[in-house]
Amino acid sequence: MNRVTPLLLCTLTLPFGSVNASQECARWGEFSTHANTKMTTLNTPSQNKLSVSGDLVYRPLLKTDKHYWLGLQLSSAVLQLDNTPIQALYYGVPFAVKIASSGDILDYHFAAKLKPEDKQKLMAIYQQFHVEHLKQVDLSAPKILEETDNLGRYRVHYQTLANQAIQKQKLSYTLTTQGTQLFSFKKPEIKQDLFTLNITDCWISELQGYNNTLVESAKGDININVYQTIKYKQKQQPIAADIALMSLPLSPQQWPQLPQSSVYPKPKPVPLASAKSFTNLLLSKDLRALSTEALLQLIYDNQIHLNALHSLIKQGTFEDKQLSRLLLMIGKSDFTYAHQLLADLYLDTELDANQRFRSLMALKYSEQPLSPKLVDSIYSHIDSEELTTSDEKLARTALMVLGVIASNQAGSEFAQSLTASLADRLVTTRDTKKQATLLTALGNSADATHQESISKFLRNDDAKLRAKAAQALGNMPNEVSLGYLEKSLKNEPNTDTQQALLSAMGNNQLSEPQIDKVIGFAQKQQSNTVRVAAINAAAKQMPHNQEIKEKLKPLLKQERDQQVLRALMSAIHGHN
Repeated sequence: MNRVTPLLLCTLTLPFGSVNASQECARWGEFSTHANTKMTTLNTPSQNKLSVSGDLVYRPLLKTDKHYWLGLQLSSAVLQLDNTPIQALYYGVPFAVKIASSGDILDYHFAAKLKPEDKQKLMAIYQQFHVEHLKQVDLSAPKILEETDNLGRYRVHYQTLANQAIQKQKLSYTLTTQGTQLFSFKKPEIKQDLFTLNITDCWISELQGYNNTLVESAKGDININVYQTIKYKQKQQPIAADIALMSLPLSPQQWPQLPQSSVYPKPKPVPLASAKSFTNLLLSKDLRALSTEALLQLIYDNQIHLNALHSLIKQGTFEDKQLSRLLLMIGKSDFTYAHQLLADLYLDTELDANQRFRSLMALKYSEQPLSPKLVDSIYSHIDSEELTTSDEKLARTALMVLGVIASNQAGSEFAQSLTASLADRLVTTRDTKKQATLLTALGNSADATHQESISKFLRNDDAKLRAKAAQALGNMPNEVSLGYLEKSLKNEPNTDTQQALLSAMGNNQLSEPQIDKVIGFAQKQQSNTVRVAAINAAAKQMPHNQEIKEKLKPLLKQERDQQVLRALMSAIHGHN
């Protein structure tokens, strides 16, 4: 199913959109799609039927002069594969689409951390309904436009019918999306396509139609024939009060993130009879040779026995490379028992410092909230006034790991609480080493909520702290943090801090005057390390500003320093 479903939901691009982006225009309706897929792979035929249905909810969100957001959620989603119900809770995750004033799609945002392929499925639902670009088109007479979906670019015919409904018909693909290195595809062949829709002032009241598309690999070894129908009909009842989309903030960036367990629930673990059985089994295996899937499953099934590993690790029972992989997989398994074991290993001051460090490196993979008690125990160690030199280093690492964990769970209440605690410590401590670490930790979190507190360190007497603040702000690119960086660069005398400021600025999309200021630091009167940082920052602008090449080329003519020359050559010729 994983290979087929994305194609099923990406073969159509159906009209749907907001005419009036206001809260009063929130709507919902009955949505269903049925797809019959016939596939031949290496002369082996297969066939399946996929049905998706639910209440499709639409809500206009935040609007600015340059763009606006539209929110969607397929509530009460029901899926059937070959007439058998299947579970796919990610279909019910609220998501938002960022639309330019021109009607083009700029970005997507999801209320959970989804797998890339599942993001594509939700994006495909919106793409099926996207007509924001049609606001600029007069359909009083038939029109042929070019549009894009996940299969490629195609020509499509629109016309207004006598009853004022709009008819849409895909004609042919003009360009196909490139496949992977293993597969390349011919242009998709549209065998049938016809849809009609009725638009209201806010949304659409009804949509229905069908599509039959054939996709074939260039070598002919893969052939996929999809026939799909889609229906939508607006409901007259008020939107149900328990629809998550309706209670979310207007700004998608402020949406809390759903826990992974509610989106990708796992079956109940099946543990071995005892902790002894589990540890004996682990010790009998070559953990480096065991597949990732098998080792993760073994750890998941026996999570209740994980605490038994603490004493074995302390005794040095595991060979070093075996233990290294085991700790990594425990971190990636990401559940409460795993968090607890890794925290206990870090807090065990009798354990080898290297193993304690490894436990922290494994803990940084956490995408589920740590328990409040566990966080408190970590902070208690970090804040202790009786740390050894080794413990101080580990405590600084722990702070930085907490920042990474907050980034993993960005938007969740747990992440907000965690970054708030880091920011509080930054404001209250007078220890410069801890301040530097906390700045790095907040930078790791990428939580712009605390950018003002960070920016104050750009004026600190300590150049190292100024550089750390710049690096932190560089991890949360936006207009406000960019303003702090640009202002600080004007008067910064320290070359290391100048490098940090320039690199951080480069993470933003810069205006022409800002680009010119950055390139000004690439001139010969600056130190070579600063020049390289300026060139690299300018090079980051290349994807949306090709004129930078011409601005950098004059610097090549008389350049003799090899480091600067390599940076220039990479910037000018590395983005072709």
